[in-house]
Amino acid sequence: MKQKHLPIWQWQRNVAASVVAVCLACGFTTGARANPSTQDPEKPLKAHNTIQGAEKQIQAMYGKFAEWEELVIRSTEAANAGRRFPHQQLSRIYPEVYRGIWYADHLIAMGEPAGEDLKQKFAMLHKAMQVFAQRLIEFQPKELAVLQNQTTQRQKTMARAAELAGKGKLAEAERQIQPLLLKQLSSVFYLNSSVSRPFQNEVNVPYQDILNRLNRERRKDYQARAAAKIQTYAEAVDMLKSESTRVASELKQAPTVTLADGKSGDAAAAIEYITMLWGNASAAVTRSVATAWAFSDGDVQATAQPFQQIMDQVEATGNAAIVNVLNSAAQSTPPIQLAALYPNVLRALSKLDRRLVGSLDPSVVTAVEQLAAKHAPLAEHVKRYSLATAEPTRWMQRYASQQVQHASGGYPLASNRLNRDETPETTVAPAIYGPQSTRSRVLTPGVLSSPASWIVGDAKSMLGMKMKDESTVRLLPTAKMTIVPQDPRHYTSVSASIPIDPYVSELHDCLLLDASHGPLDLSAADAQSSAELQEFQNVGGRIARLTLEPFVSRFATMPDQASALVPLNRLPSIDARGTPIDKLIWRVDLEPDWVAHRMFVAVGASPQ
Repeated sequence: MKQKHLPIWQWQRNVAASVVAVCLACGFTTGARANPSTQDPEKPLKAHNTIQGAEKQIQAMYGKFAEWEELVIRSTEAANAGRRFPHQQLSRIYPEVYRGIWYADHLIAMGEPAGEDLKQKFAMLHKAMQVFAQRLIEFQPKELAVLQNQTTQRQKTMARAAELAGKGKLAEAERQIQPLLLKQLSSVFYLNSSVSRPFQNEVNVPYQDILNRLNRERRKDYQARAAAKIQTYAEAVDMLKSESTRVASELKQAPTVTLADGKSGDAAAAIEYITMLWGNASAAVTRSVATAWAFSDGDVQATAQPFQQIMDQVEATGNAAIVNVLNSAAQSTPPIQLAALYPNVLRALSKLDRRLVGSLDPSVVTAVEQLAAKHAPLAEHVKRYSLATAEPTRWMQRYASQQVQHASGGYPLASNRLNRDETPETTVAPAIYGPQSTRSRVLTPGVLSSPASWIVGDAKSMLGMKMKDESTVRLLPTAKMTIVPQDPRHYTSVSASIPIDPYVSELHDCLLLDASHGPLDLSAADAQSSAELQEFQNVGGRIARLTLEPFVSRFATMPDQASALVPLNRLPSIDARGTPIDKLIWRVDLEPDWVAHRMFVAVGASPQ
């Protein structure tokens, strides 16, 4: 029984030597393992590789498919032109194309979205190869005789396989039939379907039934293996809990505490440290739920429910940790130091606020207010500061609101742009698959409805189109890009290329900020930190690149550093309809024409 769960077998070496040489040379470099994009539609879909060996197999299969498809294209062109074509080589490849379909089904059992893509590709290539039979009539009597001469062996093999399958020995039954079927397919290649159908029905139909049953057993085994990976979120969640407790406890005793890498920091640094740990825990839960979706055979929301409960617990832990840090700081920080500490605390909280769905928890807001109230002069200064900046802030926001309305004209929301019917300008689908539809349709679909390379090829028509998106955040403070966190269909990457220094300077004047005076309320702290990090409320620009990613692979492999891709207090947003491994998410690389902060709008050099 154990053998049926071995990694996918390496394809046999009985393919023509020239083909084998090509296949063995088709390895992918690390850089080539990205997803298909409008710059390179043919790149393979990324694996989440929960089951060891899946990624290696996926790379090999994409490589073999590309080589064999090219051979079929050249051979079809030769046949249509009345020239000779390498039919013997094609007859050896034909069974391997069938094997590609079988291996793709195995990858699907592993929860790999690339399996769905590869199954479509190999199935269509198999169909495209059937046209050669009508040009090989002179070989048909010989190949038909070969199949007829195999009748006795075929009947014995099928009887033995049926016996094994009846005893539940599916892997042994599959191994009995496969060599026979592969050998038979080399002859079937030469025959019209009406002639080959009886032989195929005798062998291929029962083989497919055995294979389907075997893949269902494999699926159960892989689900059991995936369970261990799904539980790995616990380590990051425990780290958040233990470190939060330690940090708050140490801050009760002194105004500084040891944080990451042995460095010392005050309460503001402690809040940023806890925010990072919170992000790591959130990312770990995100990876786990995405892996669970990849192996789930049930309802998407039902699968997600226990993970949302964990995420709620993580949120409660994070909020309690921040409150405890603020309360500890109120005990240990000398009142005279609060004036310097308080603006930094507000800035740290403003960054956390932008990572959440909704606003800061009321308990956190209360705790930070109590921190200021500890020192009467600071509390009075905070009150006067809010009054002094209220009117200038209101006018800046009103003017910015008017500007963004003007700037955003002609820039549809990303969700509208990506769901709008468009007509593809070109297609990357080879002619061997027949004419492709030119009807108007959504060019960035949310499901793998055709081969990924074709979908991305159609999406090239959207390059240069205008769109706007909302609420950018930085993955890291030093990153050159900001992102718009995901919705079920896309996330956006925006280059920080528009100069905003003059606007930041004006903002500082409005908020009475300088090197020795920081913001004294959360609104001002948010305005300052978001401007300095270029985390904008809106951004408008042109689509520079589109990358298609399998939804579950994107989030099952999401590193901690990319936790901002999803808000800290929710799971990835996914379309609940259909099968998770069919789902796609698009990365939109946007070249900005304008960016809108809540207090200003900055326009690029030459938006049109």
